[in-house]
Amino acid sequence: MSSKDHDGWFLVHPDFTSVVHNLRTLMMMPLRKALGVLPVCSLLLAPSCVRSATAALSYYQNIAPIFKAHCNTCHQPAGIAADSALTTYESTQRWLASIKTQVSTRQMPPWPADATHSARFSNDARLSEKDIADIVSWIDQGAPAGPKPEQVAEPVSNADWAYPGGREPDAIVSLPQFTLNAQGEIPYIVRRVKVTLPQDRWIEAMQARPSNNLLVHHMGIAEVRLGADLSDSDINALEALSRQTGMADGALLKLKPALPDPTNPDSYDMLGVYTPGTTLERYHRDSGKLLKAGRNHYINFNIHYTTTGQVEKDRSQLAFWFRAEPPLHQLYRVPAPGQAIIANNRPLLLDDAGTKAEGTAFAIPPIAPYVADYELIGITAYSQPVTLFSLQPHGHIRAKDFTYQVVYPDGREETLLTVPRYDFHWQLEYQLETPRRLPAGSTLVVTAHYDNSDANLHLKEMAQGEQKTRCGPDKEAYFRQQNQSWDEMFSPLIQYSIDNEDAKRLNLSRPADKALPVTQPLPLIETVGCLSESSQGHWSLIKANAGQPTPTQATSQVELKQAAALENGQNRFNLLGTRWFHPEDHLGHRVAVKGMRINASSSATLNVTSLQPLEATCP
Repeated sequence: MSSKDHDGWFLVHPDFTSVVHNLRTLMMMPLRKALGVLPVCSLLLAPSCVRSATAALSYYQNIAPIFKAHCNTCHQPAGIAADSALTTYESTQRWLASIKTQVSTRQMPPWPADATHSARFSNDARLSEKDIADIVSWIDQGAPAGPKPEQVAEPVSNADWAYPGGREPDAIVSLPQFTLNAQGEIPYIVRRVKVTLPQDRWIEAMQARPSNNLLVHHMGIAEVRLGADLSDSDINALEALSRQTGMADGALLKLKPALPDPTNPDSYDMLGVYTPGTTLERYHRDSGKLLKAGRNHYINFNIHYTTTGQVEKDRSQLAFWFRAEPPLHQLYRVPAPGQAIIANNRPLLLDDAGTKAEGTAFAIPPIAPYVADYELIGITAYSQPVTLFSLQPHGHIRAKDFTYQVVYPDGREETLLTVPRYDFHWQLEYQLETPRRLPAGSTLVVTAHYDNSDANLHLKEMAQGEQKTRCGPDKEAYFRQQNQSWDEMFSPLIQYSIDNEDAKRLNLSRPADKALPVTQPLPLIETVGCLSESSQGHWSLIKANAGQPTPTQATSQVELKQAAALENGQNRFNLLGTRWFHPEDHLGHRVAVKGMRINASSSATLNVTSLQPLEATCP
C-alpha cells in the first residue's frame, strides 16, 4: 500500500517492530553564488591535510561518500536544493567553484550555532577538516571522476523516508492535497486526522515531510482530543458550520491537549515541528514521545504556507517509528521560556493591552520602523528538576540572533546555545549531546534580537512585489496570532522531560529498591523590598516582607497596585538572575519581585522571574 494513495492514518507495520540506531541529522542549504576562495589548510598543518593536498582523489572513491552523507538530503532532484543537485558526477561539474567556496568558508553545510560558545550537539552538521581538505584538493586537481564502480549506491531520495538503513515507518499520517494561490496572504491551514491506534505508543523517531518544500514555512503538530460524547457526524457538522459562517477552523469544537505541558496545563505538547532545514527527528536513546490512543483523539496540523508567485500544490505527511518499551524520559516540546518576557528592558505585564503573541501569554510590543536591535528576553523557572534534550529557536525574517542560558540555583550560569547569525531559511533543532539536568529552582533564559533596518538583507529580499506593501524596514513588525512571514515571532522551542513525572510513571512498575527519587517542588513567591548591591554584580532584596505564594512567574498591573500597598519587612533574599532586569537602575527604590525560593532560611535565595519598580523610594 502506497502512502501516496491515501489520506488519513494508516499503519505500515502493524507489529511496530523497533530497531535502535544512531543518527547524525545533517542539514544542507542551496549553494549560492561563489564569493571567492579561502584556503583550508597549508602543508604545515596536520598530516591529514598534507595527505589530502597531495594524494590523488576521485569523485566515486572519495567525494561521493561525503556528498551522500552531508549534502544529498537537500541537494537532490526532489530536495529543497533541487536546483543544485549533487547526486551524480555530472551534476557536480557546474557547481565546482561554488562548492569550493561554500565548504572552505564553512557556509555549507549550514550550522548557524557558534560552536565555541555553545554546548556540544549530537547532530552537529559541520564537515570535518579532512572532508573540507579532500573536497578542495579534489577540485584543485581538476575534479576527476575516477573509476566508476559497477554498482553505484544511489543517495536516499526525498521521496524516501530518512530513517537509517531504510527502515520503513510503522505508521503514516497523510493530509489531503492543498492547492495554493500564486499570491496573497494565506491564513494558517488547520486539519485534523483521527488517531486509529488501538493503544498508546511510544515514539522513537518522527518525520514531517511536505511534498513541496518551497511552500511550507512551518508546521506545528499536536495531538488533541474532543469530547467523548461527540460522534464523527457531530464533529463534521460543527466543522462545516464554522466554515460556512467564516469562523476559524475548529472554532466550534472544544479542543483540549491530549498531552498538556505538565508545567503549564493550558499549553500543548507539540508532537512534531517542521521548519526549513529539519528532517528526521530521532530521540536520545533514553527518551521518547507518547502518542495517545482514545476515542476522538486527533493529530492536529497547523500549517503556515507562503506563496511563490505561481499556483502550487502540496501534500504533507507525518511518519512514526515506534519503540517497544517505555523510555526513561517522556519528552515534551513547548515554546519556552516564556513565563516572563522582557521587551527592550521593560518587563511585560500579563494584563498589558493588545493581542497575545502566538505561543505566549503577553502582548509583545511591535518593532518600530528602522530599529536595528530590538531585544526580547524570555525567562522560565522550574519548580522541580527537568532535563533538557534539544533547543530550537524560531523567529521570522527580522530575527538575527538567539542565546539560551541557564541560571542554576547555586548561582552558576551556563550558555547552552548561541546562534549569532540566525537564518530564517534554516531553522535547525540542536540536539544536546549530553542532555542537561536542571535542578529544581533553575531558570532558563533565552535572549533574541531583531533587525528591522535597511541592513537586514532578508528583509530586502522579502520586500518585493505585492509584499512590499506589508514588509520592509519602514513598516512596524507585529507579534500576532497566526503570524505571516512579514510578522514576527518569539518561539524559542525546547524538548525536555520532567524528572518527577518520569519517576512517578516508572515507579509504578519498578521495585522499591530501584525506584527513582521524587523531588519536592519549590515554591514560587512574590515579595516587596528594597534593592541592595551586596557586592559587585551580586544583589539582595532587603527590608522585604516574608513573601507569599503566587501562581504566575510574571506580574500584572493589578498585582503591582496591591504590592505598592504592602508594608516592608525584616527579611533578606539573595537574588539570582537579576542582570536581565538592570537592577542598578532601581537602586534605592522599592521593588516587587517574583522568583523561585531556593531554601527556607532567613536569608533565602530567589531565582528571579519578575522585578518591577514601585513608585516609592526605600525608607
